[in-house]
Amino acid sequence: MNTQVVYEPARQVPVYGSWDVVVIGGGIAGVAAALAAARAGASVCLVEKENALGGLATLGNVLVYLPLCDGRGKQVAAGLAAELMRISLRYSAAQLPECWQPDGNIAERSKQRLRVSFNPAAYMISLEELVLAAGVQLMYDTRCCAVQVENNRISAIFVENKSGRGAIVPQVVIDASGDADVCYLAGAATVSLHTNRRSGWYLSHQENGVRINMLSDPLPAGSGGAPTFAGDDWQDVTRMNIAGRQMIKEHLMQHAAPSGFANAYPVAMPVIPLFRMTRRLQADFELDESDDHRWFDDTVGMIGDWRKAGPIFCIPYRTLRTKQVGNLLAAGRCISVTESAWEITRVIPACAVTGQAAGTAAVQALKSGGRVDALDVKELQNTLCAQGVIIKRELIM
Repeated sequence: MNTQVVYEPARQVPVYGSWDVVVIGGGIAGVAAALAAARAGASVCLVEKENALGGLATLGNVLVYLPLCDGRGKQVAAGLAAELMRISLRYSAAQLPECWQPDGNIAERSKQRLRVSFNPAAYMISLEELVLAAGVQLMYDTRCCAVQVENNRISAIFVENKSGRGAIVPQVVIDASGDADVCYLAGAATVSLHTNRRSGWYLSHQENGVRINMLSDPLPAGSGGAPTFAGDDWQDVTRMNIAGRQMIKEHLMQHAAPSGFANAYPVAMPVIPLFRMTRRLQADFELDESDDHRWFDDTVGMIGDWRKAGPIFCIPYRTLRTKQVGNLLAAGRCISVTESAWEITRVIPACAVTGQAAGTAAVQALKSGGRVDALDVKELQNTLCAQGVIIKRELIM
């Protein structure tokens, strides 16, 4: 490793603005957090390093909105999780499964899960419309590169974009970066996973129309000699991008028609690397896969297991915060979980549920100067339930 360093001269940094709530990351978790906070009356800035919202769902072509149910007929995730599912279909002919329609056959719900597939481009548009309608200040093409921590709270976020380097002054910060970037930069304890595998979800045109190709190396990561990648290292991020496109090229060559690419060709490639799990917050408590059907007094939402029917997980508020930084919350792929639970909480429904919880909690924390540990959890739960979030102990009894 190159240990050479250079010293950057100190400089004054312009302040781009001050907001009640600053959300870093415009994936599904970030969108949910920004919407929840803005709809509750807070001023909100949403910082996104790419140039569109949706993260892996849109820019990565991961076009499956995984189930909001437990696989046995019970819906466990609602609120913004359900709203974001509905608007994923806004500019398409697709619909929710018939049995999950308001007048659907309830008995059939145990046979068909509440999940949909969407058009990534259409979803990109509808997410932006929703965020703008809520009055959120979007900041595209902008990367969080440092934070200033004073008296156990983030007092400034340093970003860089086409205008250069600037600062944002927050009351509460929500890390929805997917990579726990803010948690890491603020000095909170984090855990990194270095076992991501090559993936390349892309749309291609075939003789019978457009189709999705879901390419991934087999699990467990590294099996069969497949390479693995870390999401918190610039060299591995570069390698992951290149390897994913190489994977797509190989697939295209294998499935090309005898006449070449005249009737079969790529239509939409992922424009971000398809990391599954990179870096997460490590708080005093980590949700584990063994916590299936376990109630927590500070539950702020519920999710199922997209991989199998039966499990229901209550997500405790304590997985969204760290004692090390008083005005910081995590959402989505960043929350405090073990590796076994990470596989469950990294997907769209959990991102929407934790994003809404974080955004709502952030607004409540404003009453105590942004201290996310000082809020009344029961009040938070009541507010979330009023927003349509499902927090029902009887579902796990």
